[in-house]
Amino acid sequence: MRKLRFLYEMQLDFSGTVERHSFALRCLPKETITQHIKNLSCSISPLTSITKSRDAFGNSICFGFISDPHDYFSFRVSGTAITNSENIDNGELNPIFSYPTRQTTLTHGMEPYLTVAGQQHDPLQKALRMSSELYHRFIYKPQTTTTRTTAQQALDQGTGVCQDYTHIMLSLCRHLHIPARYVAGFMIGEGATHAWLEVYARGHWIGIDPTNNRVVDDMYIKMSEGRDASDCIVDKGVFFGSVNQKQQVFVKVTQEPLD
Repeated sequence: MRKLRFLYEMQLDFSGTVERHSFALRCLPKETITQHIKNLSCSISPLTSITKSRDAFGNSICFGFISDPHDYFSFRVSGTAITNSENIDNGELNPIFSYPTRQTTLTHGMEPYLTVAGQQHDPLQKALRMSSELYHRFIYKPQTTTTRTTAQQALDQGTGVCQDYTHIMLSLCRHLHIPARYVAGFMIGEGATHAWLEVYARGHWIGIDPTNNRVVDDMYIKMSEGRDASDCIVDKGVFFGSVNQKQQVFVKVTQEPLD
């Protein structure tokens, strides 16, 4: 068990003014069996009222609308998470996590991973062996993929970021009939958001971080989950205005003594 204080800031700077800006944010860590969220605070600028809801996967969504002209948009989320990975997440298995999506479909290049998985009988061990193989074969290299890059495209080029590691692993697990879901969140030591997967094995959900080749533990804070990254997009919005935009993200997670 750990007590983790988190701070998550995002700012979009526009090259000109925009208006009638509608947005939907998945930026709030969720309450789960493995984490309890305390002192949660969320502020949005320019100041506007928000409506909170949940999507089909139980992720928190903040909806809002800014009518006046503005040249930036930002939010700040902070709070404390009490994490305990020893608690077993035996939540309901949604069959949708067994099927590939557009971003998590592989047609070739799977052989090395399926070979190491075939040496194991336990689904969890299959997933862990494939994760280790991916960690050693795939190269972490930012700015070589985008949010729209598919698992096949990333695997073909051999480089990418945590989203790509996770999409490839989701593809491999589902190919072997191991239900798996995408997770977005934070971890100690990362200056940005992070992604990993959870597999349904031994009757419950178990987190695997293929980017770091490790099982998810108390150092992680879950923000959202879904079929792939498209279900966990932090900021979706539309506005009136022809502009370029630049995004800045800052994440800080620190451990504090338990009370």
